[in-house]
Amino acid sequence: MKMNYLLNILSDDRKGLMSIITSMLNRKGIEIESISAAKTDIHTQVLINIQVIAHDADIKLMAFKIENIIEVYKVEVELLQHAAYQKVALYTLLKQGYNTQINNQIQKYGAIIVGYDNDVITIQKTGRDEDIQLLYNALEGKYLKSFSKSAVIALKAITVDDDTVISKAA
Repeated sequence: MKMNYLLNILSDDRKGLMSIITSMLNRKGIEIESISAAKTDIHTQVLINIQVIAHDADIKLMAFKIENIIEVYKVEVELLQHAAYQKVALYTLLKQGYNTQINNQIQKYGAIIVGYDNDVITIQKTGRDEDIQLLYNALEGKYLKSFSKSAVIALKAITVDDDTVISKAA
């Protein structure tokens, strides 16, 4: 059975590395849900987070292959449901649909209003997929104009040779 996994890849910041990794995943038929990359506290290194859907055996073999790329220091694989991660979602809502009930939903789900433009209110929610979906369901209707969410941002530190590299989102 295919499951949702998070690949945490610590590597040198090398042009073309993401292309190599995504090509490897695509050739194996591993479905990529999202990708994010950010500098770490060591300015020559990046932490790449890739959310994938794959069979357990396939993702473990792929992690081993990725870790054999010379620029890659470490690859960790974990089930998404067990991972410490966040995503950021933005919702735009027509101002005419904003009322006390909508305001209560925004507060209930821990979202914030981050912008007012002409006829649109922009709402931001940070959380896991299921939390973001709950707010989407509450806002869904004729006044919800658009929705977008970011890739996974992992909150996990990776240990390489007794040194801990703390990941920072760019």
